[in-house]
Amino acid sequence: MISSERIFYLSGSLVENNFSRSLICPDEVRSAESKLELGIRLPWYRALPLSVVEVDEILIDGDLVPHQNVYFEINGHEYPVDGLGNLTGEFWYVLDSARLRIPRALNPARSHTIALTVNLYPPYIPGLTWVTRGSLVLEAKR
Repeated sequence: MISSERIFYLSGSLVENNFSRSLICPDEVRSAESKLELGIRLPWYRALPLSVVEVDEILIDGDLVPHQNVYFEINGHEYPVDGLGNLTGEFWYVLDSARLRIPRALNPARSHTIALTVNLYPPYIPGLTWVTRGSLVLEAKR
């Protein structure tokens, strides 16, 4: 859970940080018949074990995507997004993109807004929750 004393708010919303614009990689978004794949980057300055990474919120066109059947792929392995907490030996390196596989088709004839919130709990900074929210607008194909 997020501790409200360690998160900064501005006008009721989370403050954007220096990783927000690069969280979702526009060149690494793929949409197929029944799934959406997002390339995402680690919103931190050094590698972290997956056990301290939490995919908190995924929104597509303002609708919350349940974590059921959403997978996180990194280093050639795929994990349920809610199962990262025990992965102390699997690391996410700053130069590597991870992939979120979301069981949701997008209509290519219309634009879509994707928003993602990732929380990090760096093991060497006790009590810190680093919250990064990024968003991306996918334009309609004409």
